[in-house]
Amino acid sequence: MDNSSPLDDAALLRNLPPGRGGAVPVPPIPNPAQAVPVAAPAPRSLQVLCIDDDEQILESLKDCLAFFGHRVRVASGGKYGIELFFTAILKSEPYDVVITDLSMPDVDGYEVARQIKAESPATPVILMTGAGTQAKSTGPMPTLIDAVVDKPARMRELNDLLLRLAKLV
Repeated sequence: MDNSSPLDDAALLRNLPPGRGGAVPVPPIPNPAQAVPVAAPAPRSLQVLCIDDDEQILESLKDCLAFFGHRVRVASGGKYGIELFFTAILKSEPYDVVITDLSMPDVDGYEVARQIKAESPATPVILMTGAGTQAKSTGPMPTLIDAVVDKPARMRELNDLLLRLAKLV
């Protein structure tokens, strides 16, 4: 009766000198007790729409959020942002989160939020403003805006907020 195991046979084959008996080297069999823990997968990237009338802020948001793995589309102004949002819905490629400036010359952030929430109430809208405390104390916050972020935004905090609002953490 043969009491050897496949592991014993593999060990024997590895220990044969090269060229003896036509043995082919066998890679070691991993020991499950010594397995390296696998890191948890990173949260999925989000499809983010950023709306602002300042091109530098848009580029900064795009670069920083892309660093965190998000797919970012920027819109210069509220009207164009609303158009991009509705086009994405029509293409069945909705945005996971919208970040909009409050003060823009064509359409302000509240109107952007109103139109987005009218079409897609579950889409989180973040209002980004230099007047954060004023925006928090006035306006239609409870129904239209999910969060207010002061300018300049702290990117790690903004990323954490995006993930929380999208219910990924």
